[in-house]
Amino acid sequence: MKPVIALRDVTVRYPSGVFGCREVSLDVYPGEVLGIVGESGSGKSTVLACANLDIAPTLGSVEVMGVDVTGVGGAERRALRAKSLGIVYQTPQQGLDLDVTAGGNVAERMFGAGHRSYQHVRARALSLHEAMELPLERFDVVVKAFSGGMRQRVQLAKALVTSPPALLLDEPTSGLDVSVQAKTLDLIRRIQREHGLATVIVSHDLAVIRMLADRLIVMKGGRIVERGLTDQILGDPQDPYSQLLVSSQLA
Repeated sequence: MKPVIALRDVTVRYPSGVFGCREVSLDVYPGEVLGIVGESGSGKSTVLACANLDIAPTLGSVEVMGVDVTGVGGAERRALRAKSLGIVYQTPQQGLDLDVTAGGNVAERMFGAGHRSYQHVRARALSLHEAMELPLERFDVVVKAFSGGMRQRVQLAKALVTSPPALLLDEPTSGLDVSVQAKTLDLIRRIQREHGLATVIVSHDLAVIRMLADRLIVMKGGRIVERGLTDQILGDPQDPYSQLLVSSQLA
């Protein structure tokens, strides 16, 4: 079985000389969830940005569905992302136009992927709106009138509307109330299982990772310091940094 997303010895060095990540390799297969954890500045967001083709690595390669896409840009990159990659950002402002309706935000991704039938696009967007358990009467309401939890659900609908094989989650429940966070996580878990998505989730919250992730990568200083099954790492971390991270949150 080929991984949906694969990073091979990826290093990102910014023009300032600072390294975003160093020699990171990972594979994400259909139907599994890979978690990435680490403190701020550990490199986890850089790795996710490489997987989403937002950043081109300085060294190494990125593969999607077995094809090396490291150097793609322009229209080819937009088409690849629309077909194969869906992302939910930490802040809805990154993934949505808050002055556009919920339906319009989702439809925009379909139009960007080449769909031209208004009736088909609206019907598909409406079905995803309903699947995200959003009130149907809010479909034509601008997103800035939505709560934080509802905005994240619109992001999910937008990410999934083109049926990509991969879903990328960047701190998807950060800043949400506990009750809203729980409902959002339940929805993500259900969707991931129903669609068999290869999923990468970046989070600082180990409780979120424990709930969603099958495998786990721990990053520090731009490098992977430990990897393995989530239950194994959270139950018996081997690296000193992993031990500190786990003890600080799950003690």
